[in-house]
Amino acid sequence: MRVVNRVTLTGVEYKKVSNMKTATKRIPLLIGLLLWASLEIINLRVNYIYWWPFLAAVAVFIIAWLILVNRTWLDKIIIWFIPTFNFLVWCGFLSIINSSLMRQLFIIIAAVSGWWYWRQALKEVTAKEITLGQWWRTVNIIDALSIWLLAAILYGWQSFLGWSIWWLWLIWLLGSGLILFADYYASRLSFITHWPIITAAWLILGQLFMAIYFLPSSNFVLAYLLLLAYYVFGQLSRDSILKINTKKRLRYQMIALALGLILVMGTAKWF
Repeated sequence: MRVVNRVTLTGVEYKKVSNMKTATKRIPLLIGLLLWASLEIINLRVNYIYWWPFLAAVAVFIIAWLILVNRTWLDKIIIWFIPTFNFLVWCGFLSIINSSLMRQLFIIIAAVSGWWYWRQALKEVTAKEITLGQWWRTVNIIDALSIWLLAAILYGWQSFLGWSIWWLWLIWLLGSGLILFADYYASRLSFITHWPIITAAWLILGQLFMAIYFLPSSNFVLAYLLLLAYYVFGQLSRDSILKINTKKRLRYQMIALALGLILVMGTAKWF
């Protein structure tokens, strides 16, 4: 007589699985709509930028804390911090964009990226172990975008508002340091083991922020140069630790970086 092992779900277990699938579809959409509405409000009422983004960030934090029940407290904070930091720099980025059409385009991009991040996050990080899957690749893009936005904002505020470069440099050190830490943590790399590499990349980015500031070009171009530096000293060095830098992968990345650099150098008004 042959015995077949079958896995059956009780009514309670089936309901939990069904509720989780529903949550992974509805919550990212809810967060995306919240981000879109928040950015639209800030676009219409600029003075709300001082407090509205933080209310939205707290709301998303509460949602993330409740839904990520099987993760540690540090996991919850990092998973929440990565898209929240991106949202905050998007809020600041709107303050340096004059065209209303471009602001609407960037608002849509920010809302869609937030929706996509949480869609991938709730699919993968709710599992027992986090893997380097689609969510991790999304983290790479979000972090790189946050670096470019942060640099563009800080250089723009210095040009338009005349803020002291030293205060902006301190903000850059704080923001880039948090992004580097979150990036390594999302890659499941221990900070205690790899802190010398993280610290070296952080110091290099800090020095380059001041050096690039004196170049005669727009804040968007200067921010792109910092993005290239972050990609090389941050993500490529991290990928070498993960041992995923194949020759083919590196070749395509170097070609993309070279083409981007040629485009920037060729179109920027250096003189």
